[in-house]
Amino acid sequence: MRAPWSLIPAVPAALGLACGILLAGAPLWATVAGAVAAVACVALCAWRGYKFIAAAPVALLAGLVLALTVPDPQPYKAPAAGGIVSTVYASPLSGEAAAFVTTTMVADGAMLPHALRDDFRASGLAHILALSGFHVGIVAMLVMMLTRPMLLNRRLRHVRGALVLAAVWSFALLGGLSPSLVRAAVMCSLLIIAGLSGRYTSAWNSLAVAAIVILAWRPAAIYDVGFQLSFAAVAGILTFSDVLNPFDRDNNPRLHALAAAVAVPIGATLATAPIVGVVFGKLPLLFLPANIIAGILFTPFYILALALVALSSLGLPCGWIAAAVDGIYALMARTASAFALQTDVAVTPAAFTTAIATIILLRIYLGYKKSSAGAQAQADG
Repeated sequence: MRAPWSLIPAVPAALGLACGILLAGAPLWATVAGAVAAVACVALCAWRGYKFIAAAPVALLAGLVLALTVPDPQPYKAPAAGGIVSTVYASPLSGEAAAFVTTTMVADGAMLPHALRDDFRASGLAHILALSGFHVGIVAMLVMMLTRPMLLNRRLRHVRGALVLAAVWSFALLGGLSPSLVRAAVMCSLLIIAGLSGRYTSAWNSLAVAAIVILAWRPAAIYDVGFQLSFAAVAGILTFSDVLNPFDRDNNPRLHALAAAVAVPIGATLATAPIVGVVFGKLPLLFLPANIIAGILFTPFYILALALVALSSLGLPCGWIAAAVDGIYALMARTASAFALQTDVAVTPAAFTTAIATIILLRIYLGYKKSSAGAQAQADG
């Protein structure tokens, strides 16, 4: 059975909401014309009974209202973030490793060397420095591992889910509730709630619900590069990870998981490349090997870093953990430096439009190719 939010027209609503917010910043004539067109579409949909499609123009009108009435909130800074930063720098970690941990844990990159930041951007690893779904996923996975014994008691399963949700949102608060963190926390929450209720959820709908939540709370977030890159990356993963993976999840789960280590970064990079090109004027060339290696190293690094903070805050010895964190950090820094190769790009409006059209056509081609191969395999079988 599908989760309730998977039955609502969240995708057209999210697109309509985004268009309404963008339209509010357009010239007055365009805003008025868009509002009139939206009202006409709502009337037409109500007359013809197109409830699903009607979500888009209704949301567009809501986006216009939100953009004109809701002020941009002040950046949130968790009170506990300063304590964590002090704990990390008081631990046996080296200076650069401590700066990296605080950047990836509470979004405090004040002491992170600029050269290191440039290496991570040039190698396509900038997403590791910006708190996102990768970090939230590790936190959720760690809490699920620690609470696994609770599965033995059926009554404790919901308590386990509540603990995971609490950990995810606590982490989002520590990270300052950035758009990428809220997006990941909302999607993770919907996935956990669906699992606890014995239902399945649509990843696309969950992504759209996350967009609606963020834009309703902070309409100006749509202009945030972090918001754009976060949603584009997840959309790219959802769009390309399956068609780029040559193995079937059910028949070859292990090979499928291994191939996903290649398919996921390719999908995310394809979708974010036009935005990265416009904003930074450069594109990383060796992102694939860099992401594969960093993907292997970052999970143990982050788990050990979290353990280090916990032990250090309790005043317990953690020298060996600090040594391990230092060592893994050094490997990641060397990886970023070794693959820091990028090319300059000049993205004009025409080039941006061409890039988007090319990505869409590539997805259509790959989808057609994979479905044809599947049909052929069924016929041969």
